[in-house]
Amino acid sequence: MASPLRMQKTTAIATVTFATVWGVGFLMFFFAQELPNNSTDPESPLTRTDVWRVIFVEATSVLNPFDYSINGQKSGWAYFDQRLPFIGIAAILMLMAGLIGRAAISVVADLQRILTSERMVLELGTGLSLLSLWILACGLAGWQNTAILCSPAIIALLFLLWKRFRPNDAMFPTGLPLAESHTLTKPWRLIGAGILLPFVLHIFLGGMTPPRDFDVREYHLQGPKEWFQTGQIQTLEHNVYTSFPFLSEMLSLGSMIIADDWWDGAIAGKLTLTAFQFLSAICVYAIGRRWGGTIPGLIAAIAFLSTPWTTRISIIAYAEGAISFYLIATLMTALMAAASQDLKQRTRLIAVTGFLAGSAMASKYPGLVSVVTPISIFFLIVCWPGKNCESEASSWISFFRSVVYFVAGISLAVGPWLAKNFVATGNPVYPLAYSVFGANDWSPQMDARWQAGHSASEHEFSRIPIHINDLAVKNDWQSGLLFALAVPALLLTARNRQAGWMWLYVIWMLFTWWALTHRIDRFWVPIVPLLAVLAGMAWNLNSGRFWRSVVAVMVVVCCTFNYGFCRLPLVGFHGALTELSALKKMPIRQDLRTLNKMLPKSANVLMVGEAEVFDAEFRLVYNTVFDESLFQQWTSGDLSLDDESQPMKTTAEISAALRDREITHVYVNWSEILRYRQTYGYTEYVTPGRFLKLQEAEILSDPRILSTIQLSDLRAEQRTEVMSWPGIRESLTEFGDWPNIAIYSVR
Repeated sequence: MASPLRMQKTTAIATVTFATVWGVGFLMFFFAQELPNNSTDPESPLTRTDVWRVIFVEATSVLNPFDYSINGQKSGWAYFDQRLPFIGIAAILMLMAGLIGRAAISVVADLQRILTSERMVLELGTGLSLLSLWILACGLAGWQNTAILCSPAIIALLFLLWKRFRPNDAMFPTGLPLAESHTLTKPWRLIGAGILLPFVLHIFLGGMTPPRDFDVREYHLQGPKEWFQTGQIQTLEHNVYTSFPFLSEMLSLGSMIIADDWWDGAIAGKLTLTAFQFLSAICVYAIGRRWGGTIPGLIAAIAFLSTPWTTRISIIAYAEGAISFYLIATLMTALMAAASQDLKQRTRLIAVTGFLAGSAMASKYPGLVSVVTPISIFFLIVCWPGKNCESEASSWISFFRSVVYFVAGISLAVGPWLAKNFVATGNPVYPLAYSVFGANDWSPQMDARWQAGHSASEHEFSRIPIHINDLAVKNDWQSGLLFALAVPALLLTARNRQAGWMWLYVIWMLFTWWALTHRIDRFWVPIVPLLAVLAGMAWNLNSGRFWRSVVAVMVVVCCTFNYGFCRLPLVGFHGALTELSALKKMPIRQDLRTLNKMLPKSANVLMVGEAEVFDAEFRLVYNTVFDESLFQQWTSGDLSLDDESQPMKTTAEISAALRDREITHVYVNWSEILRYRQTYGYTEYVTPGRFLKLQEAEILSDPRILSTIQLSDLRAEQRTEVMSWPGIRESLTEFGDWPNIAIYSVR
């Protein structure tokens, strides 16, 4: 019979063998994949192997964190000072959040007995959420000025000074488990800094890139822009997306108020949102440090920051940056609460966990499914009365007290957003759950179109491996390091309960992404910090030199690729250190540039089929694809009929409708209408024939064509769709080209 020592050695060899074969094999497969989103030629798609070639050939520039010069453009460190105002505004907001968060958390407990990284996460995470609620309150009240905006930070500072001289008995327990770990040696610190700092700099500079993404210019920044211009937060019935919880967008509005300019404030706000990426990195380090050790924490931070999605989220300013942070921060405090042996402090930690979970939902509705629900289930499992799960809470009274504190924390964070929607529409989660709550400016038809546009086309279990492969391997902005190391970390779950919980969380996220969303890739981005922590934990699979050398090599190889990838345009539009006036113009479409120059200050433009309006410097009215068409509402003679059969109002009625709303021009983007009709759906009322009738009635002038497309350049199904529109043949140019964007003057 084999001795226990021999069996242990055999198991260790098997573990290392599996982990090594998996990690190396996965990376070889990963780096051989095509990049579907960045491939422009179907006959010759771009692959990660091609990216490696570029990195090797251009290593002196692509891998040089100090070289931000761009051939043919004014770019480099000489233009860094142009970004100082943005940095200053972002610093003000972060200072405010830090003061508010420290004051709030100090009421709950003294944080001196926990890790510095944990303290930073709790204070800044709480502070940013509370600051966003204050900006919401100021906006709703019409108090959009810097003095009022900054007042809570001043009060928090005075409170902290007063509290400094008073005894504090609210201490977090000293009994929380902490993995044994040695202080990082100087070589390790240098290696860690050498890997992390280039990514930190690149993400930091990318955070000041002007917005180019459609969703950001449609509502993430357009909503705050409109509220800033009107001086008050109001329900924007023409932009349903602005009724979402807007935790991160409130920080953009706050930046606009401090800057007293919507564009400067938007860029400073984007930089502020970049802080969520850095806080997430600190948080994954904190979790790795407490439950695995210093080096696992360091690897986790590297794995997170080096993932191209982390850079991409920063340059685009999606809400996923905030929800990812609050997901991992909620997990951090939940694990701490479950491990606490002090009933009083454990309850307080649960309250903080609830607030962070509610903040995830305040960042985006899916936070209910991705954070609030799984963390609630986690607490039910580990804290159920009678369970011996590292807790003294064995009575029903203490259990219900914990439930109340947890729910109270959630309600404090997301409740104001739900209340705002309830007052405005009668539906706290507007536009969701229409069948349950209804809504006073929504309809069954609009809800059906919304559901169709935000649901997956199929739910075949047999296709799940394909979807997981798309996520883990084929996605352009994925990091090979995550699954290469996180999967071997499964072998740790038998001796590391926290790793087990995290893998269950990953499975929950993957399943709900597959089952409950329309599977846009960024919807699974909140999984990244979870996988990063697990990747760091893999260090502890074996203490032998061989395995840890394998891990170190994989980290260096993946980080080299990821950094080179992020320095290339493949990651997205990264402004780097381009001269600011030139950089500002780059994302603006040519038609909007023309209108910004040609339209008089008195102009007020009705935008038809166009909602990407952030760059417009003129007055306008618009609606998103899921809102009622303003053009249809103002010109249709009978909205009760089918869209195509609706007659138009009389000339006098249409002229009066446009005049009463001070409309001077009507702009139409037929390319967007085509895209909508082949995806989300778009009213059939809007056709070229309607515009021809308005011209014949002398309501509109002849159009000024801003863009044309050759019909032969369209795909066959697109060409068929366009040619089915009434009036299209009469609208073509004398050369047979399609005027896809045009503007009309109102006579």
